[in-house]
Amino acid sequence: MELAWSRPALSAQETHAALQARGITLSTVQSTLERLTRKGLLARHKSGRAFRYRAAVAREALIASLLRALSDELATGRLEPVLDGLATLLDELGTERAASLRARLGERGNG
Repeated sequence: MELAWSRPALSAQETHAALQARGITLSTVQSTLERLTRKGLLARHKSGRAFRYRAAVAREALIASLLRALSDELATGRLEPVLDGLATLLDELGTERAASLRARLGERGNG
């Protein structure tokens, strides 16, 4: 998904080339792109003989959906335990990084 969010559209071959250092085969890349398309995370269109894939959901929307699912699964839908977990994580980070993230969260809450 990181590649899809960073570029307008990618073919399976371009995705494979970008992931080459990870030792992933082209067929694995192609099947993963197809699975992500079926799940609605990617959209595809035909370009010549190949498909080009692009992100169908914004990163923030996907993360929000995953957090919602996490709260449903682990906290019976309540967000308070999820936020408490986030606060614990922030406490484990360095003071400067935690302060920066808390300030960003405050900005989002005011906007």
